[in-house]
Amino acid sequence: MHEVGWGRAQRWRALVDRFGNRLIAANALLLMIACWAPGSLMVRSGIFSGHIEHAAAYALSGALMYALRAGRSMAWQVALLLSAFAGVLELGQIFVPGRHASFDDFLFSVAGAITGVLVSAALLKHGHLGGK
Repeated sequence: MHEVGWGRAQRWRALVDRFGNRLIAANALLLMIACWAPGSLMVRSGIFSGHIEHAAAYALSGALMYALRAGRSMAWQVALLLSAFAGVLELGQIFVPGRHASFDDFLFSVAGAITGVLVSAALLKHGHLGGK
């Protein structure tokens, strides 16, 4: 049984080594498009508030990014990097027609990033994501 789990971890690491940086870049590009699309093209779920959408997007991004960087970066480094990226994207909205930068949106993005990283770290620590 332990060997099966080890094989899964090896396959995960091989996939991460091959595609991890591309997935992180694709995720960053999606966040950038979502944040910097003009207000007339902005899409909202209609189910949740904008703050919850920010937190969810960055929680998923944080979880993905940490899962891909586990063993190479510490959780606080991933959370800090993603939070800084959220700040840059939020400030960039000043220059986008129909959008505005909001400190509240930034705080929800940071909270989501930290939550996602911590959940991913906990799952990896307990072996639920096929990490080390």
